[in-house]
Amino acid sequence: MARAKVLQTNFTAGELSPKLMGRVDIARYQNGAKKVRDCIPQIYGGLRRRYGSLFVQEVKDSTKRTRLIPFIFNESTAYILEFGDLYMRVFKDGARIPAYELVTPYTEAMLFEMDFTQGADTMFLFHESLEIRRLKRLADNNWTIDAPVTEVPFEEPGSNPAATLTINAATPVGASVTATASASVFVMGDIGSSLKVNGGIVKLTGFSSGTLMNGIIKQELTSTVTAPADAWSLHAPAWSASRGYPRTGTLFEQRLVVAGSPTFPQTIWGSITAGYIDFTQGTLDDDGFSFTAASDQVNPIQYLASSRTLVAFTSGGEFTVTGGLEKPLAPTNAQIRQRSNYGCARVRPVRIRDTELFIQRAGRKVRAFAYNVVNDDWTAPDIAVLSEHATESGIVDMCWQQESDSIVWMVRADGVPISVTYDKDQDVTAWAIHDGFSGFVESIATIPDATGDQVWMVVKRTIDGSVVRYIERFVEDAFSDCSFIDSDASPQTVWSGLDHLEGEEVVVVGDGGVVGRYTVASGAVTIARACLEVVIGLDYENRVELLPPEMQTGEGSSTGSAMSTNEITARWYETTGAAINGQKQIFRTMPDAVDAPPTAFTGIRRIENLGWERGESEIIISQTEPMPWHLLSVARTLTVNN
Repeated sequence: MARAKVLQTNFTAGELSPKLMGRVDIARYQNGAKKVRDCIPQIYGGLRRRYGSLFVQEVKDSTKRTRLIPFIFNESTAYILEFGDLYMRVFKDGARIPAYELVTPYTEAMLFEMDFTQGADTMFLFHESLEIRRLKRLADNNWTIDAPVTEVPFEEPGSNPAATLTINAATPVGASVTATASASVFVMGDIGSSLKVNGGIVKLTGFSSGTLMNGIIKQELTSTVTAPADAWSLHAPAWSASRGYPRTGTLFEQRLVVAGSPTFPQTIWGSITAGYIDFTQGTLDDDGFSFTAASDQVNPIQYLASSRTLVAFTSGGEFTVTGGLEKPLAPTNAQIRQRSNYGCARVRPVRIRDTELFIQRAGRKVRAFAYNVVNDDWTAPDIAVLSEHATESGIVDMCWQQESDSIVWMVRADGVPISVTYDKDQDVTAWAIHDGFSGFVESIATIPDATGDQVWMVVKRTIDGSVVRYIERFVEDAFSDCSFIDSDASPQTVWSGLDHLEGEEVVVVGDGGVVGRYTVASGAVTIARACLEVVIGLDYENRVELLPPEMQTGEGSSTGSAMSTNEITARWYETTGAAINGQKQIFRTMPDAVDAPPTAFTGIRRIENLGWERGESEIIISQTEPMPWHLLSVARTLTVNN
């Protein structure tokens, strides 16, 4: 027999794929787990029980999907916007702005195809079927939405009519002129189109006949000389109801940059410098521009992002768009380069410092697109490669919680939320699956507050036999879901305000201790002992299952041998309850009053004689009650019998 103590000091690799079982040669195997469920891996290495969610409010219409979008003015003024079928509602400081709603043009079917970008108190919204919209915050309960673009870019290359063209004057920009053709080449539908003639641009504003139109000079002409046939061109607007509109956009170098219309799926347009609503094209450095992210196949642009450069995520590859050496992007100096060829799904990427996380085209792989100094190039490694099972049904939404933990939250197509604690500098990529969340999560978003970041969700639940959609948010002082938190000046046994959980079994924590489980009736519960403060919600169990250990014996590897776990020593931090293989751990100490909840425990607890197994030594460390649980490390004393 061989005997050894195996120490796992951290869980910074999170839950590893079942396909990696036995791969003890991989470095991350030593820091991973077989399962990490409803736990949050910490940057420091430990695991803590997932935050519970707090019920905020039911959406306006629970029969339809709803999307949450963050609107962040600064760290102390941030909003969650509830976009539903043709409306928007506003949440601030954890609650809805009462009696306020804004009419929008976005239907239920459009909500998850929208993109957005924000600067200060203005947000631009994009959808390929609608003109660009500008959403402005005037006050908490006063918002406006309009279609602000005054000058639409024109299509390239345009047409060259078989007629001569005369412009009656080469006057300054903004002046009215007439355009006369030698043959009938104009139609009423040319209003809004542009003429490129004699080194200038004329926007057509009025139709007189097939040979005569009125216009306004947008770029000054060099002369009034009659242009020969085929020496001038007519350009229709690039965006229209028939051609479609940009599906994505971002703010970059004092421009609004947009891309990906149905007719021009690979084209990128930029506004004039410091003029977000004017896309007048020209050749001067501050004029608007249009470029095409060309490759050997048609790759529609899905998203634009502002990073070290302008980044275009397409369905077939990732491109960077830069200006000249140490120069801003301008109409005449664009350098568009394909950096990788993975392709991006229709899930909005998130930026984590200098890295853009995006979902690969099939919805399963999560890639970290960033500049690599060592390689002097851009790379996009798959950060889910060792936990590929976590994304099994595909990712449909994601966001980044920067504080207090650096966590990327994602929503799978099956409604299960998953997370990856991600810190590139500390080499932490720790996946967790939150399958104890009893609802179907449809949308997720984060906004900052005074102490960190709030994570908000739209959750579809079946309550009292009816399907409802609730807005909920994670809170660190609750460990049950869809929860209700309340207090009273005097101890109470009857707690109401639970209509959102009618007919559900809930767990009650009162004054810091578990009171029991009750079924909500008429929106209330009557608990066994009077309490001043309660947290009432849907219970879940968090658990971590350790990987099969590997140790060397006199005959070689322990794999497949009979193993006895003689002892488990777990190190805890501010924990009040846990179980190992179903055996509850005792954390109460002598100073604790018997009739009061135990104080949070920090230190080591040990359990002995967990029995023999062949080649596995299965260890599950869990918490079945809605109380603090924070595991730092685990040591196993094993006996192996070959």
